[in-house]
Amino acid sequence: MTASEIRGNLHLLNESELSELNRAVCRQLKSVRDRECRQKRHMFSSGDVVSFDGRQGYTEGTVVRVKRKKAIVRVNAGSMRMVNWDVPLNMLSLVGE
Repeated sequence: MTASEIRGNLHLLNESELSELNRAVCRQLKSVRDRECRQKRHMFSSGDVVSFDGRQGYTEGTVVRVKRKKAIVRVNAGSMRMVNWDVPLNMLSLVGE
């Protein structure tokens, strides 16, 4: 069954079936995201130069620490000031790749 078929047939489900479907979808999304985080966690280590698109656009920085789902990235904030940002691993990519 395709996603469009499922969406087209949602009106046939009652509230409890919709709630059960919602829980199953949320569990699957969490599983996929956890798997991606595990893979990304092994890609980065302290000292790596990384980039990401954040609230202030394209940004480069250096990984200070890799945590479970995020990394602390030291970023130049201008005028010789450095700040640490907590960045989700799925937003990071190594500079030069």
